[in-house]
Amino acid sequence: MINLRFHIVSIVAIFLALAIGMLAGSTLLDRATVDVLKGRQKSLDSRNSRLRAQNDELRAAIEARIPADRDFGTQVLPTLVPGLLQDDPVLIIATRGIDEDSVRALQSAVRDAGGAPLGIIWFDSRLDLDNADAVAAAATALGIDATADKAKAAVVSEIVRGLVVSGGTTTSTTTTAVPADPETTDPAAPDAEPTDVGNDPSLSVLSKLVDADLADWESPNEGEPGSRTLPAGGLDIVLLSGEGSELRASHLMVPLIKGLAARLPGAVVGEVRKPRTDIDVVDQDDVPKRGTFVNPLRSDEALSARLITVDDVDDTFGRLAVVLALAQLPTLTSGSYGIAPSAQQPFPTPTS
Repeated sequence: MINLRFHIVSIVAIFLALAIGMLAGSTLLDRATVDVLKGRQKSLDSRNSRLRAQNDELRAAIEARIPADRDFGTQVLPTLVPGLLQDDPVLIIATRGIDEDSVRALQSAVRDAGGAPLGIIWFDSRLDLDNADAVAAAATALGIDATADKAKAAVVSEIVRGLVVSGGTTTSTTTTAVPADPETTDPAAPDAEPTDVGNDPSLSVLSKLVDADLADWESPNEGEPGSRTLPAGGLDIVLLSGEGSELRASHLMVPLIKGLAARLPGAVVGEVRKPRTDIDVVDQDDVPKRGTFVNPLRSDEALSARLITVDDVDDTFGRLAVVLALAQLPTLTSGSYGIAPSAQQPFPTPTS
């Protein structure tokens, strides 16, 4: 028979077991756990020390490279490229918002190589073809009579045709190697080339946009007015966009690039990122991935087969890649160059 003494003994036994368990947990077991944690902490501290030492060595090596890279661009590159371009006229088309110093440095590299830069065409939000008012203004400036739903494609088509007339390695205007883009192809555009693009700058398609205050044409010679003249044949075209661009790629540059690729193989497309040291790239959190602008073009098999893309025009070596590509036109009609994972190699292989 269970009595009060039995209950008292049971309760005492329970509390005694709890006390023994707490004592064991706070002494023997806890001590073993602490020893394990201390061992792991010591291992982590040792590993972190090695990593910090490696990081310090890498940082020092990168910092030591910065003056060398800078001097290569300002002192060595100008002595390496002369003669690569034989008075070849080169027109640079760029979007506002990207690093302008990199764009002008490319123009200088073209001049150092013996090319004949025609200046820089700057596109910005005034020619945002996703904006109905901008499309209407561009159509008016170019004398395009098209319905609103076809005006965007007609504007792109007119700019493309103006550049193709001045390009020297045109393909047949009735043969399109790149599938037509319904948003950028004017179904009403005739196959014949327009006659309003030539040596008269007042008739140039690009000049019309500049006159309408829809674009800017920066002279190749600082402080001097530009001629705003496109040569009749033999023009090389470089299109630049990238980080900070006022225009989303799909709102003008990509339609323009697709239109040119369909009719003028070998156009050079470059990506410009804000200049940063390798240390800045690691330390900063908002650095866009290299290739953000050109990767969609490279991933399109038909398009990439007719484009030359360079993903690091903001870097001296990227500008060298552009010059080497221009030097091999029209033989070179495609290639992916730079330092992004999507690039085939850093530079076009130089030819003797």
